[in-house]
Amino acid sequence: MTASSRNTQAAAPSQPESAPATTMAPLRTMNVLGILAKHQEGLSLTQMSEFLGMPKTSLFSLLKSLNQGGYVSSTNGLYNLGAEAYHLATIISKRSPFPDCLRPELAKLHQACGETVSIGIPAESWEEFIYIDVIEADSSLRFRANVGARRPLYCTSPGLVLLAFAPRHIQEKYIKSVKLEQITPTTITSRKVLAATLEDIAHRGIAISNGSVEGATGMSAPIFDVHHNLRGAVGLAGVSTKILRNEARYTELLLETASRMSCILGFDGEYPPAPSTMAAAVS
Repeated sequence: MTASSRNTQAAAPSQPESAPATTMAPLRTMNVLGILAKHQEGLSLTQMSEFLGMPKTSLFSLLKSLNQGGYVSSTNGLYNLGAEAYHLATIISKRSPFPDCLRPELAKLHQACGETVSIGIPAESWEEFIYIDVIEADSSLRFRANVGARRPLYCTSPGLVLLAFAPRHIQEKYIKSVKLEQITPTTITSRKVLAATLEDIAHRGIAISNGSVEGATGMSAPIFDVHHNLRGAVGLAGVSTKILRNEARYTELLLETASRMSCILGFDGEYPPAPSTMAAAVS
C-alpha cells in the first residue's frame, strides 16, 4: 500500500479560468515560491511556466514583483528564492518547532480514527523509542501512553517502523545485539523473523504490531524531514479487534498523515521512500 507521491515536475493544480486574477494572485505567489524551493539550482522563466501552467507574461510580471520585494532573485536568466523568502522560512520554523508543527495533523488523525495517536522518536542509543506527543482515545477501554515514556523497538509498531527505515548500520547493530524477550504470545523472538519483518515494513511503509500489550494492536508510519532523514513515527493504537477490523482504512489514514507531516518538515520525495534490503543483517 502506498500513499500519494509528490512529484516536483508535476503541473500545479488546475486553477479555475473564470476566477478573477486578484483572487488567484496569492495562490500563484505561493506556487512560485514552492516550485523554487524544490529546485535549488534555479529555474528559467520557460521552465517555471511549464511547471506551473502559467503564461510567461503573467509569470514574468509576478516574478518582477517578487524580485522587487526580495522574495525572488534572478541571475543569468535563472530564478531562485531571495533573502526575504529564507528570512520568512526561518521565522516560521522558529514559531513551530518539531513536533509542535505536527500537532494539527496528529489531531486530525485522532478525530478520524478515534484511537490513541502518538508521535515517537528513537532514543539516542537506538535501543528504545520515546513518545513526544500523545492524544489518547476518549473511550474508557483505550491504549494508554504518556509523553516521555520509553518503549522497546522490536515489539512495538513505532519501534519497528523506525528500525525499518533507520540507516543500515543501525539496523544491523540492533538485530545482532538486542535481547528479544517474549512479552505477549505474538512478540518477535527470532532475529531472522525480526529482519524479515523489517524488510516487509520497509516495502509496505507501515508497521503493525501486537507484541507489547496483550489485547492491543498498534500501527505506525515513518516521518521524514527536508534532508530525507528519518525524523520519527506517527502511530495509532487500540483494542486489537477494532484495529484489525479497520486495518485497511487505518493504513490509508496513517500513510496520508505521515506523508503530510513529512511535507510540513520539508520532505519533497516519493512517500514512502524506496526500501533497503535487510538480508545482510543476519548471518
